[in-house]
Parts: sequence; C-alpha cells; structure tokens
Amino acid sequence: MMVSSMVHVIKTKDLTKFFGKRNIVYHLNLNVPKGVVYGFLGPNGAGKTTTIKMLTAALRPTYGEIKIFEMEMPRERVEIMKSVGYMPEVPIAYEDMTIFEFLTYMGRLSGLGKEETREQAKELMKYVGVGRLALNKIKELSSGQKQRVAFASALIGNPELLILDEPTANLDPLGRIEFIGKIISLAKEGKTIFVSSHIVSEVEKMCNYVGLINQGRLIAQGRISELTRIEENEYDVATSDNVGALKFLREKPYVRESWEEDGMLRVQVDPRFLDEFFLQFPKYLSSQGIRLKLFRPHTSPLERILMEKFNIGEESD
Repeated sequence: MMVSSMVHVIKTKDLTKFFGKRNIVYHLNLNVPKGVVYGFLGPNGAGKTTTIKMLTAALRPTYGEIKIFEMEMPRERVEIMKSVGYMPEVPIAYEDMTIFEFLTYMGRLSGLGKEETREQAKELMKYVGVGRLALNKIKELSSGQKQRVAFASALIGNPELLILDEPTANLDPLGRIEFIGKIISLAKEGKTIFVSSHIVSEVEKMCNYVGLINQGRLIAQGRISELTRIEENEYDVATSDNVGALKFLREKPYVRESWEEDGMLRVQVDPRFLDEFFLQFPKYLSSQGIRLKLFRPHTSPLERILMEKFNIGEESD
C-alpha cells in the first residue's frame, strides 16, 4: 500500500466545532493520503464522531476548511458523497426493513440501477456474512449482525473512500479479526479508508497511518511505522485447542515463528502478508470448531505513545 505521491483524499485546515461555549474539535489539520488505512484514534469523547459528522456534512463546522477529493465540503457534498461509503457510529434506523430491502434501498439512493442494486446487495450480504439472513428484518438482528449490514451498506456502489465510525464496536473477537482482514484487503484494492477507534490494538492491526486525537486536538499523525518504528508483528493468541492452532500456524510461510509458552501461543507474522493471516486464521478456527479466547499484540508501541501523549490505555472511556 505504498503511496507514490502525497495526494490527500481528505484534508482539513483549522477544522473547529463549538457547541455553545464548549469546544469539541479545535483547529484540526487532517492529512489523509490516497490509498492508506488511516486510524483516527482517541478515547471516547475525544471528538472523533463530531469530526466524522463534519467530514460527511452531517454537521457544519464552526469554522475551518474541509476538502475531500480536492472538492470543498459541504459546498460540493452531493458530488463528493457519490464516491464515499459512510458507516456511522449508530448505523441503521430502518428497523422494519429486511436486510435485502435495506441494502437495495440504499443502493437506489446512491444512484444505482434496479438490477445492479439487487446484484450488489446479494454479493455484499454474502461478503459480510449475513446472506442467510437476507429476509430477516433489521429489528430481528443482533447488534453484531446490524454492524455487518451497516458495513455492507457502506460498500454499495464500490466507493473510493470509506469513512467508518467505530465499525467493530458490536462484533465478537472472531468477527473483529474477520473485519480487519477485509479492511486490509479493501485497501490493497486501492481504496482509502478512514476509520475511527478507541482501541489501540485494532488500529495497529489494520491501519498504516494514524491520527491521535484527545480533547478535540490532533496530538500527532503520520505513518504508524514511522511513529512507532514497528519492525515486526507479534501476537499473543489463546484458543480452546492450542495444539491444533499451532499446527496450522507452523504450516504457513507467512508465520516467521510460533510457539507455546505458559498456555499462550506467541506468533510472529511477516507484515507483508497480514491480510492472509487475518483472513485464513479465523477461517481455520471456525472450520475446526476452535474457540478464540484471546488475540492481542504482544507489545504495543502505539499504546506507549498514547500513554506518553495523553495517558490513556487500550480501551479508555
């Protein structure tokens, strides 16, 4: 996912939002290069959702500038949003629609023809793992299933830019790993992905750029590898069958080393093949009926930066 020239898909200048006298976002200068997965990371209440609402014209800034695809938001919102897939923090309001009805409705709103919309809806339901629930109403779904449907909705029309607000919030651990694999694969296809999160480990797994926000202010931004000098990707894993999981891992060429220590698997993965790891490992566990108990980075350089900058941990509130 190398970016040959610094073309910025999202660029803001002094973006600021007040609610009354309360300052929510202050002089935010985002620079999101084309083709990256940009993690917008900070504790709950840091200003992430407010920023995303301004980027999608759901909120007007108090002052400041927003450019997306070199076009001005909100003045050119209609043209911009033709190439943007947006997944809000609270994703679906159409509770009485079936999944298929909802996705076809969103496809028609985005300007797709009737047949194209139906085909995309079928493909995306399968892609996110809700194909067998196509005729279920939204209100009958679990929160995790609703999250998957919202992700499918963001992908309708094959947008160039995805803006995802806390997209893994309601997913179980296996679902989170699957989601991360899909994000990495979509980025390899050339999409630019802007994803907000308060969970350090998730950002480290799926993002190559990061912006750190706290109390409405951007503390730092840039390539994660440059900010943290990460040289390899090492994870702690615990499953209901460590012997079977370890056998699978040792057969994969992208796993540099793997061993068991005190009931925990330690896995070192070649960073060039993270998408294969995140797609194949959970698929294998599921096929063998092996339960994933724990999955986390062995060390977290990014979390150390956060602790130094504004003293938060992995899941601060």
